[in-house]
Amino acid sequence: MSGFQTGQTSVGTAATLVGVIGSSAPDNDGVLVSASAACFVGGAGVTASTGFPLTAGVPVTLPTSGAEPLELYAVTSTGTATVSYIYPG
Repeated sequence: MSGFQTGQTSVGTAATLVGVIGSSAPDNDGVLVSASAACFVGGAGVTASTGFPLTAGVPVTLPTSGAEPLELYAVTSTGTATVSYIYPG
């Protein structure tokens, strides 16, 4: 294990790539995600209606299988949010 991978991305009302989770070394420990404002996370086609909701300031661990890197996208219903993540790698 070589430490942690982290990132932050500003997202708005269009689905935005937050990061490729496990791109340096796929893992199955999951990824801890938090947002500065309410938003929704999921795959490339995520919307405010179909995404997994994140509440501002409440970190959530998203499961990963370790089988391959995963692209994490986020979107807001209005305004912008900064989405942050951390995972071992």
